[in-house]
Order: sequence, then structure tokens, then C-alpha cells
Amino acid sequence: MDAPYNVIYAGGRVGRHVATLMVWNDDAEMTGGITDAASYPVIDEGEEFPAGTLCDWAELHDCRVLCPPGGTNLLWVSKIIQYDFQQLEPAGAEYILERMKLLGSTIKMPVEKTAEGEEVPKMNYTLSLNVWKLTGPVGNDSEGTFRVNTPSHQGFYFEAEGTPDEVYNELHYQLMVYLGAFYDEVISIRFHSDDGYLDDVIARLNQAHL
Repeated sequence: MDAPYNVIYAGGRVGRHVATLMVWNDDAEMTGGITDAASYPVIDEGEEFPAGTLCDWAELHDCRVLCPPGGTNLLWVSKIIQYDFQQLEPAGAEYILERMKLLGSTIKMPVEKTAEGEEVPKMNYTLSLNVWKLTGPVGNDSEGTFRVNTPSHQGFYFEAEGTPDEVYNELHYQLMVYLGAFYDEVISIRFHSDDGYLDDVIARLNQAHL
């Protein structure tokens, strides 16, 4: 595999995809003589890690391209972070964004139009928070457990589960991660919800970075 390399997400690790290891079992009785073939990425994690880490826990078809050589955009990064949350042991947005920065990955930010029709970088985000009540009294958002997330297409992906305080703490942590990673490009990230739950949590989050 020749440079330039894609930066990939490989089973919770992020690195340049510099090679692929292919393995198979020979079986003379099988058509073609090959069975149980598999491919595994070899990555360069950059900075303090030497190139050549074999990701033998993640087959190639389970990996995702995080950033092509020409760069990527915020919405795609958000989708990869959402995909990370679906894994048994998520790596977390902080690790993903930090490793992308160390690897020199560029992320194109969204733009919006001014009243005069000029395109300018978007620096203020309002995200729709989806809320599901999992346990506890119906109509009571101070007791029980909840699951929340945001649509990835809105720019930043958030997800949390637990009591209202646990949800607040997790979302607040993720919020600080994003604001820290994009401190030159983002002024504010605010939330709203029409689901009728966790209004106090949302209000606290919207005050957290003012």
C-alpha cells in the first residue's frame, strides 16, 4: 500500500492505514483451495507510537475510513463518533479527535449564510436532544433512568444513559471535549428538546459554557 494513506477507525483505534495483512487456511478439498480468509489493517498511530500496529482484533470490513488524505468534514466525523458509541468498548470522542489532530487530519467545518448572502463559518450550534425514559414514573423527569442522543447530521454527536445527574455529567464532559477540540471554530453548542423530559438538565448544559 502506497502513500498517501487513509486515517481509519479500526476497532477503537485510530491510525493511518499503511498495510493490510491477509490470512487464510489452505484446504485442498475446498473449491479454490482457500477457506476462512480474513484481512486485518496495519496502522501508524503517529506521534509516540511506531508505525506497524497490527489490528488483529478488527477485520478490515469492520473498519471505517475516518479521514481520506484530502481531509474530511465535521458531519462525517460525527457519524464515526456515533459508530464508536455502538461498539462494546467505545474509544470516545476525546481520543478520536486527539488522534486525528496528532495525525494531521483536517476537518472542514460547516458554513452558513449571513443575511447578506455571504457564506461564513458556522460557530454556534443548536442540537436537538432525543430523550427516552427507560425506567421510573411516567411524566417525572427527576426520577428514573433515561437515554439521550443527538442526530449526527447536526454536526456533533452526543449520547448518554442513566439518571438525570449521570446524563448531565456525561453530556457535560462530551460538551467540554468538543469545545476544547474546536476552540478556534466553535463558540457555543446548545441543546433543545421537544420530548418533555430533562428540561433542567438541558438548561444546566446551556449555561455550562456561557
